[in-house]
Amino acid sequence: MTPEIVGARIVEQREVARATWWLVVEIDAPEAPEVPEGFGPGHVVALYVPDPEGKWIRHPYTVSWSEGRRLAFLYRVIRGGRTTPFMSLMGAGETVRLGGRFGLPISALVPDDAPAVVCVSTGSGIGPLHGYAREALAAAHGTPGAGRPITLLAGFREAVDIPQGPALDALAASHPRFTWHPTLTRPAPGWTGRAGRVSAHLGSVATADAHWHLVGNGAMVIDVRAGLLGAGVAPERITTETYFNRGTSPDPRVVEAIVAGIGKVRGGG
Repeated sequence: MTPEIVGARIVEQREVARATWWLVVEIDAPEAPEVPEGFGPGHVVALYVPDPEGKWIRHPYTVSWSEGRRLAFLYRVIRGGRTTPFMSLMGAGETVRLGGRFGLPISALVPDDAPAVVCVSTGSGIGPLHGYAREALAAAHGTPGAGRPITLLAGFREAVDIPQGPALDALAASHPRFTWHPTLTRPAPGWTGRAGRVSAHLGSVATADAHWHLVGNGAMVIDVRAGLLGAGVAPERITTETYFNRGTSPDPRVVEAIVAGIGKVRGGG
């Protein structure tokens, strides 16, 4: 059982896209258990960082991956935010704290009988989905769910906002069952990829009976979930994690477009 609060130190901290940072910490409390048995992509932990006055500030962050005693997080620096502006200034060797373990990892949310998985994200929500895909694709033959295709559709504003692109390209190159598609709402001239919101591209990645996992902006999560339900996807085939904008209502025009784009997904109930 993970202690309520344990000490950790930063072993890596770098900017990987505009205002988006990759943070790796290593648990150094001797009483802490080995991490792989306790954490996975999609788990949420309370990360405590010291503010300029030395007071500990707590904020929840989603685990992107874990290895040994190390946990990695992808986070966005919010201008004027309470934590991230000075957290991004911390360097290797500096001390943080970890508290608790909340929710379930993505691997526990995806049912074994789902023939395919479609992951949809906005912004830094791509972090745990990348970690989940990496973990699932490495699963040994015979493991429940091993062998099924995984598709990741990730939305950003501009190309400079895309983190981990080369790593995702490499993952797709080494695993034919994995594909990923970034889409931009403000593409620059010369962009040859997808353009528009992720909701406009769901029809091209939809697979009958697939399990859908949505992570990111509440507006996206709420609209896409409502659209999937309207298209006939069973509620148990949709899991979500909302980072902000939790109180928004579905946009009827977006939902209608999703339903029209996907059509009725058969076999989901």
